Formats: sequence, structure tokens, C-alpha cells
Amino acid sequence: MTTSAVSDISPRSAQMGAVTRSRQARILIALSREEEAIFFPDFQWNQFPAQEWRRFDPQGQDEAEWRNALRTFNPTALVSCWSTPPLPMEIVEAPSRPLQYVCHVTGSVRQVVPRRFIERGGWVTNWGDLASVQVAEHALLLLLALLRNLPHWRNYVCVGQPRHSVEFLRTQTLVGRRVGLHGYGRIARQLIALLRPFQVEIGCYSGGVPRSVIESGGVVPSDSLEELFAQSDVIVECEALTPRSLGSITGKLLDSLPPGAVFVNVGRGRVVDERALIARARSGRLRVGVDVAAVEPIHRDSPLFKCEEILFSPHIGGPTFDRFPACGDYALRNLERYVAGHPLESLLNVDVYDRST
Repeated sequence: MTTSAVSDISPRSAQMGAVTRSRQARILIALSREEEAIFFPDFQWNQFPAQEWRRFDPQGQDEAEWRNALRTFNPTALVSCWSTPPLPMEIVEAPSRPLQYVCHVTGSVRQVVPRRFIERGGWVTNWGDLASVQVAEHALLLLLALLRNLPHWRNYVCVGQPRHSVEFLRTQTLVGRRVGLHGYGRIARQLIALLRPFQVEIGCYSGGVPRSVIESGGVVPSDSLEELFAQSDVIVECEALTPRSLGSITGKLLDSLPPGAVFVNVGRGRVVDERALIARARSGRLRVGVDVAAVEPIHRDSPLFKCEEILFSPHIGGPTFDRFPACGDYALRNLERYVAGHPLESLLNVDVYDRST
């Protein structure tokens, strides 16, 4: 097995995710067989233009075997996914820094990559924008389900129940509603397009985003969260997690929504005061749907899970299963860029890392 020294990278080139020449790469594919099958169904790794590559199946392997695989193969690039073990700090802190790049096939990298790896100039990419369309689609699904009071349908489908179920379920339409978006990132912008056919009024507030940027999307900007909530029948939470947004959705804000209003969270769980949200859902004052929580996975004894009035989805907003091969293709294109010495796409910096969950 041939190896080749990789030249040191300047701080600026590390920041840009680019070097001036192609490189010889040692790529470690640390995916389970199941992950390979769903993300790379038609790909054979021996077709990849890397000088050296090796598989490590995390299933059934312990920490010592993982450390040994990293030490013996000494990869310059790592392909990671949900089952990949965390990078040991001795690898991250190694003076020679042989590992340059982590190509994460899915979304959040925090369970695999320590923050220190990025601080030291390591490159990390994930699936980028591929999830935003499906997450927006999922937000619309939850929103419509709550307006039609889906969590209570089972109580009215059996023989002997009131015939006029619509009256008891108090179903609502989305058409003509005032929809407020907390956040103006990719998900929000995709959701705006999906909402247009419903002839809704769309307002938006996002910390640090100029009014002119929001207005350019054909949306009415709010000057504050208080204004956004006071003027909305429906709220979709999709703001990034920052020190400013942490815990910003309080009970007081939720109470400024009209009775029967809908609150959907497809953003970050820790943006919301969950105790306050549970109380408003349990009382029937708000219709609540969440795809995210402050602590995931949610434990069965969690007050959030025990609240039967909340419509849950298990953090499946996107991408959908049928889009997983596209995520694999995206990762392969980034690996090709890495080998060729070209700029990487969806390169994560420390700020993005800190906002993820």
C-alpha cells in the first residue's frame, strides 16, 4: 500500500477548503453496510479515484478497534454517517494532522466531529441544502394536520360517534391565514413558496436579518418577535440556534397568539421553552406540532412525550428516504473535489457547528 505525504495547509486555504494541487488521498469509509446500501446503492468504492481507501464497519466494533483503524490506516479523509464513532481527541490533536477532511453524508456532525477539529483547520462538509425543501414540505404537513386537528381524528371515526365531526374537531383552513415565520434561512424561503397557493399573509422575523432582505422575498418583516406573534394565526419556528435565539420563545410570547393558533417547530428544540409549550398544548389553547426537541432522542418519561395533545414526528423533516441516494451523490462530488484540490461545498465553520444540534 503506497502512501504519500500531504503538504501542510495555510490558514487561508483551510478556511476556503481549497489547495493549489491535486492530492494523494487515503479515504476511510466508516459507514455501516446498511448506510452504504441506502446512500450509495449503485456505487463501488473501488471506482473512486483515490489512491487508497479502506472500509470500517462500525457495527459490532468497539472503541479500541476504531482507534486502531484510524492509527493503522492514518486516513487523510473520513466518510462518516450516523453510525460512525466520535473522532478521538488524540487524532484531532495529532501534531502532524494527517486527517484533513471529514465528509459527513448526513446533517449534524456533532456526534462525530469535535469542535476542535474545525478550530485547528480541519474541513467538514455535510449534505448542505439538500434537506431544506423536504423540511419545508414537512412543516406544511404538520401545519395542515394541526389546522384539521389530526391528533383527535381517532376519537371520531368509530360507529356511535357524533356524525358532525367537523363541529367537534373545530377544523380550520390555511387559506387566508396570517402565517408568521421565525427564521429566514433556506427552510423558511422554501416554505414561503409552498405557502403562496393558500393566499396567506406571511410575516417574518429573524435576528440579525435586515428588513430589506426579508422584503425582497415578498414577505412582511416584523420589528420584533412580539410583533410577529401578536399578528399571526400560525407560527412556524425555523430560526437558527444562537445565544440570541436560545429560549427566546417564552410562555408570554405563546400567550400573545390567538386561542386555537398553530405552532410548528421544525428548527431547533432549544429555541422554545418546552414547559410553556406543553402547558399551552395541554390546555387546548394552542395546537402544537414538533419535529425537534431540546433533548433528542426524547425519552418516554419526558413531559414532552407524555403530552398527548402534541403532534410529534421523530426528527424526520428531511431529506426523505427516497432522497438519500442524492445525499450520497453529493458526498461523492465533495470527495472528488477534495482529491482534485478544488473548493468543497457546504463547508462548515465554527459558527455553523455551534448552531447545529
